[in-house]
Amino acid sequence: MRAALAFVLAAAAAAHLGGLRNGFVYDDHRFVDGNPALLSASPAQLVLDVSTQTTDRDRDVYRPLRALGHAFDARRWGSEPFGFHLHSLLAHLACVAVGWGCLRRMLGEAPALLGATVLAAHPLGVEVVGWISSRGDEYALLFGLLALWAAAEAEARRAARSRGGAALLAVAAGGLALLAVLGKESAIWVPLVVAAHAVLLAPGRRRWTAALTATLAGAGLALALRQWALSGSSPVQTAPHGGHLAAQAGWALNGLGRTLLHLVWPVGLRIDYPQESWGSGWSGWWQLPTLLALAAIGGAVAWRRRRPEAAFLLAWILLADLPSSSLLVTLRSLLTDRAAYPLLLPAGALVGLALAGRPRAAWLAAGSAALVLVPLAAVRTRDLESDLTLWRAELRHGPGTVQTHLGLAAAAVDLDERETQLRTAVALAPADSRLLGAALARLGDFRLRLRSDPAAAVPILERSLDLQRRTRERQAPGSDEAATAAALAEGLSWMGRGEDAERVLGLAIAEQPRLVALHVKRASLALWRWEHDGSAADLEAARQALATGRALAPDDPLVAALGQQLEQASR
Repeated sequence: MRAALAFVLAAAAAAHLGGLRNGFVYDDHRFVDGNPALLSASPAQLVLDVSTQTTDRDRDVYRPLRALGHAFDARRWGSEPFGFHLHSLLAHLACVAVGWGCLRRMLGEAPALLGATVLAAHPLGVEVVGWISSRGDEYALLFGLLALWAAAEAEARRAARSRGGAALLAVAAGGLALLAVLGKESAIWVPLVVAAHAVLLAPGRRRWTAALTATLAGAGLALALRQWALSGSSPVQTAPHGGHLAAQAGWALNGLGRTLLHLVWPVGLRIDYPQESWGSGWSGWWQLPTLLALAAIGGAVAWRRRRPEAAFLLAWILLADLPSSSLLVTLRSLLTDRAAYPLLLPAGALVGLALAGRPRAAWLAAGSAALVLVPLAAVRTRDLESDLTLWRAELRHGPGTVQTHLGLAAAAVDLDERETQLRTAVALAPADSRLLGAALARLGDFRLRLRSDPAAAVPILERSLDLQRRTRERQAPGSDEAATAAALAEGLSWMGRGEDAERVLGLAIAEQPRLVALHVKRASLALWRWEHDGSAADLEAARQALATGRALAPDDPLVAALGQQLEQASR
C-alpha cells in the first residue's frame, strides 16, 4: 500500500517538477500577477466581490477558492512565480494521493494504482498543474474526490446500520461538494457521480441517499452564491460550432471523443485548439471521435448490471465531461486540456479494473505508463515556461490560429516581428467576425502607440469597433470594446479631430456609464487638447470628466494621478 502511494507521488513529481522554473503565462497575467486586489482585498472581499478575482471588465468568472489561494501566494511570495507554482504542484500531489485513496476504497488496489498513475503524469494534466490560473481545477478535483469518498463511506456506514456515523459523513460530503464548486463551477459533476455510485456500487444500490441529498445541496448552495456574486448573470457565448440543440449535442459528443483520443494518444496537445472550423462538416475522420463517445455511452449502459464497476467509471468520465461539453452552458471551446483533468483518474482506473487480482500485471502496466507519460508531461511543462515558449509550441504543434499569432505578437520584442504576427492574425480571422474585430483592435493599437502612426491606426480601429459592435455577445459591449473606443478617440485627437474623438467616447460612455477608464480617457484627451490648443472649453470638459470619474471611484490611482496633472496644468 505505501509503495503504491509513494510510486504515484514520485511519478507526479517527476512529471511536473520542471514547472517550478516557469513564469506567469497567458491568463496568469489577468488573474494573478496583474491583479493588485490579491495584495489588498480581505478574504471576505475575495469570496464575495467578483471584481477582486480578475482584472477583466467583463467579470463573469467566479472562483473564490482560487482567488484565496492566489492571494495567499502573492502575500507570501510577492511577484515571484516560484511559490505559485509550488502551491499548484502540492495541490496536484494532494489530488493524486486522495484519488488513489478514493479508488482504493471503492474499487481496490489495481484500479487505484493505474488511475492515480494516469492522473499523476498524463500530459493532459500539465495545463492545470503548470498554469497558475488553472488551479481552480485542482481545488475542484481535490474536494470533489473527498466528497465522493465521504459519500461512499456514508453509504457503507448506513449499510452497517451505523446511522450516526453515516449522517455525519453525509453532511461532510455536502460541505466538500460546496468547496469543490467554489473551486470551479464545473465540479457540478460531483453529486452526479455520487448518484452513479449509489445506483451502481453502494450497498443496496439505492437511487436516492442522504449523501446524494447533501452533495446536491452543497453544490446548489455554491451555484446560488456564484449567481449572487455575478448579479444573477452567467456567461453565454456565441459558439463557432452551431447553436440549435441537435448541433450542440453532436459537437459535444465530438469534443468528448477528441478528449478520449487524447487520453489514449497524448500527442499534439495545445492551449488553443483550432475550433472555429468544426462546424464545416461531418465527413471522413470527423466521425471517429463521435463514434468513440457513443461507444463510451453505450458501454456504460450495457455494463450497468454485468460489470457495474466498469459502468461506474464510464459514467464518471461522461458526467465529469458534461460541464465542459457546451450542453449546459454554451461555450466557445469544446476541447480544452484542463477540462480533461477530472477524467484522468477514472480513465486510468478503467484500465486497472481489467487487471484486478493480478498485482504484478498492474504494477507492470503502471510502470510502463509512467515511463511513457512522465517524459511527455515534462516536455509539455517546458512549453509553459513563458508566453513566448507557449505560443511557439502552439505554432509547432499545428497550423497557427488567430489566438496563436496574437499571443506571439504580445510576446515578441522586435517591433517588426510583432507587426508581422498581428497582420497574420488579421489575415487568418474569418471575415466579419468578432475574432477579426479583436485582431484589428490589436493591430490598430500597435500602429497608434508603438508606431506613432494615427493616420494608419484610425481606419483600422474604426473597422474594429464597428465589427465588435455588430458581433456582440449578450447584446452588451464586449470586454475589448471600450479599450478600442478609447484608442480610436486618442488617434482622432492626435489627428486634430477632437469633435470626432468626443463623439466616439460619448457613445462608449452612454453604453457603459460606470466604466471609470472611459471617463479618465475623456479627461486626459480633453486636457491634451487644451495643452495644444488652449481652449477653455477643453479644460472645462477635462474637469467635468474627472469629477465623474472621482464620483465613481474616488480611490482609483488613475483618477488621482490625472487630478494632480490637471491641478498643475491649471496653475
